[in-house]
Amino acid sequence: MLYSYEKFLTELGRKLRQLRIDRGLTLRAMIIRHGFHLAQWQGFEKGKGISVPSLLRMCEVFDLKLEELVGGMGVADSGHDSSASAALAVEPVCEPPKTPKRRTGREASNSAKASSSASSDPSPRHRKH
Repeated sequence: MLYSYEKFLTELGRKLRQLRIDRGLTLRAMIIRHGFHLAQWQGFEKGKGISVPSLLRMCEVFDLKLEELVGGMGVADSGHDSSASAALAVEPVCEPPKTPKRRTGREASNSAKASSSASSDPSPRHRKH
């Protein structure tokens, strides 16, 4: 069986909105009572990315098992040629962007000293032979 991440997110977003409305919950209630941020919840309902911890919190909010919340979602259409479906449904795996390593006090101090001495040194860098 082939899955599409985009289709999964779109279907999940629709279901979350419907669950919220069916249970009489406003966006404000999702923020105040359940600790979500407005932009975060709106993103979920619009089919934006979602983390596993957020999925589990939603199960708690709606009193559902994970299987009940996401079961059957994201299944790619099987009406096409299987090789074409596979090409459409498989999403590339991307590495998350790497954040620069935060320098410790000593590393930052040494780096600052090196850059200040280099900029204040008026002597030429290259010797003539």
